[in-house]
Amino acid sequence: MTIKRPLTLALALFIFATTAAASSCDTTGSNEVNAPATSQSSGATGTTSSAKPVAHVGSTLNLSGEDITLSKVIDPAAGADEFSSPDPGKRFIAVVFLIKNGGSSALQDDANNDVAVIGSDSQNYSPDFDSVSECTNFNSGAINLGPGESVSGCVVFQLPKAVKVAKVQWTGNSGLSSTFGEWLVP
Repeated sequence: MTIKRPLTLALALFIFATTAAASSCDTTGSNEVNAPATSQSSGATGTTSSAKPVAHVGSTLNLSGEDITLSKVIDPAAGADEFSSPDPGKRFIAVVFLIKNGGSSALQDDANNDVAVIGSDSQNYSPDFDSVSECTNFNSGAINLGPGESVSGCVVFQLPKAVKVAKVQWTGNSGLSSTFGEWLVP
């Protein structure tokens, strides 16, 4: 029994040292998690690699078989009725998309899980579930398209009045896809 305990301790120390050494190695020469973003001109199509395609309002990105166009950013957007109003000190923003299923099978997704806005304050803003008068939120966020079909809709956000929209990000598959795109907002 006394011989096994020192041997077990030595083995545990060896595993710990090996793991620590391996985790501190940088085999890529970079600390970046994603490859550098590639710039896209208006109407350009992105790739399906882990690189983050970057575009501008009006541009279409192909993300995992979905052709996604950020049509416009409505800033500010008006509440749909007397029950829809932004929190004090905030305003509604609506980002309008055209989604086309470019694949050969049915597409089911949820825009409310896919979209985020990055503000001029570098904060990430999640969708708000209020309705606005300028557009509809797909089918409460749900997107169901057959091959070749398309749909237009918007996702609503609340941002502080002093914060501008800097970027809009789309990560498909309810935010779980490894492919995502980004539009810069002037």
